[in-house]
Amino acid sequence: MSIKFPVGLLVCACGTLLAGNLFVFGTLDLNNNGKSEILLLGGLSNQLEYVELSDDGSHHLLWTYSPEGNGKIVDARFSDLNNDNTEELVVILQSNNNHWLSVFEWNGQTFSSKPKSIVSGDGKADIIRPGNLAGSANVFAVSMSTPTRSAELFTLFLEEGNLRKANSHTISGTLVNNGYGPVYVGVFSSNSESFVALMSPEGDGLKTSVFSTSNLGEELVSDLFVMNGARIVLGQYIQPFDENKDGADELLIPFATGEVYVLAYADGDLTFTESKLSKADLFGMKSSAGEAEINSAILARIENGLYDSVLKSNQNADLDSLLFLVTDTLLLGDTLNLFILPDSASDFYSFRWQTAPPADMRFEPSIYQIAWVPTRDHIGIVDASYELSVRIKEELLSGEDNYGDTHHIHPILQVIDSSLVILVSDTIVPPQPFVLVPSRFHRINISTTDIDENDRFVFEGETPFSTNSINTNGVISIGISADLSTIKHNKTSAFNFKSSSDRPDSIVTLSFIHDLDSNLFYMSIFPTRDTIPQSFDPEGLSPDLFKFPEYFFEGFPSTLGLERAPNGRLNILSSDQNISGVISLSSPLHNQDHDLVLSYFGGRPYAVRGDINVKENGSQKTITEIDFESSFMPLLIDAWLTPASRDTFVFHLDSIPDTLKAKTDFHSFYAPATLLKEKRSIDETVAGDPPSAVKVETETPPSELEIPAVDSTIIQINPSDSVVTISADSIKTSGETLSIVPLGATPIAPDSIEADILISPPDST
Repeated sequence: MSIKFPVGLLVCACGTLLAGNLFVFGTLDLNNNGKSEILLLGGLSNQLEYVELSDDGSHHLLWTYSPEGNGKIVDARFSDLNNDNTEELVVILQSNNNHWLSVFEWNGQTFSSKPKSIVSGDGKADIIRPGNLAGSANVFAVSMSTPTRSAELFTLFLEEGNLRKANSHTISGTLVNNGYGPVYVGVFSSNSESFVALMSPEGDGLKTSVFSTSNLGEELVSDLFVMNGARIVLGQYIQPFDENKDGADELLIPFATGEVYVLAYADGDLTFTESKLSKADLFGMKSSAGEAEINSAILARIENGLYDSVLKSNQNADLDSLLFLVTDTLLLGDTLNLFILPDSASDFYSFRWQTAPPADMRFEPSIYQIAWVPTRDHIGIVDASYELSVRIKEELLSGEDNYGDTHHIHPILQVIDSSLVILVSDTIVPPQPFVLVPSRFHRINISTTDIDENDRFVFEGETPFSTNSINTNGVISIGISADLSTIKHNKTSAFNFKSSSDRPDSIVTLSFIHDLDSNLFYMSIFPTRDTIPQSFDPEGLSPDLFKFPEYFFEGFPSTLGLERAPNGRLNILSSDQNISGVISLSSPLHNQDHDLVLSYFGGRPYAVRGDINVKENGSQKTITEIDFESSFMPLLIDAWLTPASRDTFVFHLDSIPDTLKAKTDFHSFYAPATLLKEKRSIDETVAGDPPSAVKVETETPPSELEIPAVDSTIIQINPSDSVVTISADSIKTSGETLSIVPLGATPIAPDSIEADILISPPDST
């Protein structure tokens, strides 16, 4: 059997609907009034809303629909099913009556209130549980996680008001057929051939099988791809997309944690790479998203090439309009030399100003350039317009006068009206303010009696991580923390804090992933047990819990639940069994910390590892994995929010007293080494050999370091930002203290105390 997809695919939604998420699709103009329209799936009031966007960006509701009973709309898309050049709305649902596929017709102003549903020949609807919808024109693909892990391809027709499904074919891949994760399907075209991809995420892997629509019975290729911490496929946004503009589509796969990947098939090879759209924040909104947030998302998708249509905007302010039309930016002292001819081969004919140009701006006809040097009076936006005539060709005009016939050459001109909008900026750099950034600590700690007190944990990583190991009456606690506010954008840093003992033969891994931007919290146990993935949205339990993350669990007991506990806590798992250890995890949110405590019974903790990823836009994600020997069973899980003060203080330099001023630099990763150096005082009067420099090793400090007494010796301590010079006669230090012990009552000379400013070395990153 062969089903042919059109090469150009109309993109819409597919995937299993996530609770608490809003999905936005568009733009269209079905009523042909020149205004953009969008479809909203998963809103607070209705499961489906069709909305028109006014010129000022406000939303006008045209149509709504929510299924009866406990039905839930899983996915939706637009397609012309009866060839009348008008789109119908196709939706798939999960409901007890098994009418899983419905179609709404457009009547010119809105969609029909009652859908048409698929019913088989015996009068009963097909009994399946659909997962997501994909396809093009009247050819569709629906994924199913139950009763079989597969996808069904079929054609859909609307003939004389009757909905008919035909040419059905089921595909199932060997790799995807066995597993527990949800199943997704996507279609895309490459080199005039169409493909169907069957996918299932499990843990940190994405099982993938690809079929050609010309031979659905044979699997072209299958593979297991690593998702590198990406979690929760947003199936509603899976779509074909030409990532590298080579004329061949890839399959775009967005994740709730912010990553976007592309699946590509070419020359028999299947690839899975991160898309350039990963940093654009184009997907994933809460059901409570407002009009401004929705409009911004659509505009961002247009700018990134996902939509061809554009939203109308009304620019009321002249200054804002000029900013959108800026043709050049100049600093004071720069010179503008603008060549105005369309190209060097154009034949200049005439030039004239249409508005008065700024002072000293002039047109040089010999070189066809507008020349200008701005002054301080021009700081801001300067605009001017002109008319340029270019000779395209000439024609012979013939006529007659009193003496006979006449002939002359007449030029054929192209008249170009153009304008300049120049932003002139000052070259004087204002003084940089003093910014005090609040700390945002991410912490992980494990307390258990299973760690031997002689077991030494070795840290492999880099600044800004710090570690601790504490023995409290036989209970060993190991922990790692990092101040996220010190990490620069577009940085990733990994760590590994593991036992020096031999690696166990059998390991169970507990994973935590917290996307601090979207506030999604993912936990998994590997090797996984045969349990169903579970998710909990505290906001659905009570609106006042909206600041809590949305929780996702894989491999956890089926007894998980979500209940409010005293003191504002959430209880996710409870048990009366004995515990062998406690894990505490703290992550910084906006103005509170999210704290989670997990009690467990299991083997000895062997290693704690992970990384912190800060994207270019500043969004942060923490990944933590803990290896346990032989077994791990979660017994208790509690979560709560702790208020935190995270105000950023900005001080103008003039408001800081001179006695408090100090040079400060922002540092992250690989802080420069700290050295202790000795040097002579300027006022030194006692002769002696110059003391040598002393370097303090911070890895294994000696129990006591003594520097022989030298009269009028200056000990200089060099942190990264300042130099403090102290006069002393004798210095004695240990690993934890630095004490200055004078040998006599010799007063400290005023000149022997210096506070210099040291320019910090460049950040080694």
